[in-house]
Amino acid sequence: MKALVLGASGATGKLVVQQLVKKKIKVRAVVRETAIIPGQISDDNSIEIIKGNINDFEIAKIKELVKDCDSVICCLGHNISLKGILGPPHKLVSNTVAKILEALQSGNQKSKFVLMSTTAYTNRKIEEVNTPGEKIIFSLLKILLPPHKDNMLAANHLVNKLSSETNIEWVAVRPDSLFDEDEVTEYEIHSKKIRSPIFNPGKTSRINVGHFMVELLTNDKLWHEWKHRTPVIYNKE
Repeated sequence: MKALVLGASGATGKLVVQQLVKKKIKVRAVVRETAIIPGQISDDNSIEIIKGNINDFEIAKIKELVKDCDSVICCLGHNISLKGILGPPHKLVSNTVAKILEALQSGNQKSKFVLMSTTAYTNRKIEEVNTPGEKIIFSLLKILLPPHKDNMLAANHLVNKLSSETNIEWVAVRPDSLFDEDEVTEYEIHSKKIRSPIFNPGKTSRINVGHFMVELLTNDKLWHEWKHRTPVIYNKE
């Protein structure tokens, strides 16, 4: 098995890479040109590092990236800085998701795609609804924070645009408020949000997100349970 990891130098992406290596899975990791790669990753022969701005990659380059990979995990996000939040590219995640899916669809082999999404995404196909207060805040976020709108577009592409009659199986994993933790701990997976991400947010450690996404790829029963769905992950309280 070989997995392509997008955003592999990010806070969650690097943990995904570590979890994949633990499972003896070969990794092709796409990182920012300016990324500082830890020695434990750069010195590992099972990890192939591709440096570059994924947003600038043409579709031919994307096809090369996915060509011999069984699965793709997308942990892309915008830099937490004024420039990263308000500056271009405003559609980093959604444009990349669209290109990756196009590249995967051009091949004939079955592929698995896992997107790190967010509980800010409301899946109306499973009858999730926002409260009036949440609707107001989410509407403002779409206008004021381009990364929020980008994340919504990316998840929508999977939920509403990708046909089930395709060679791609997907899962969009929705963590709540992210924080750092050193070890994997107990966590819960739900089909829908069980609390408000605005007024009563839960917590999800990045390492638990990484663990769950890799478990999806390596546990056939788990994958069958959650494919074409948007599971929500919370740390167990």
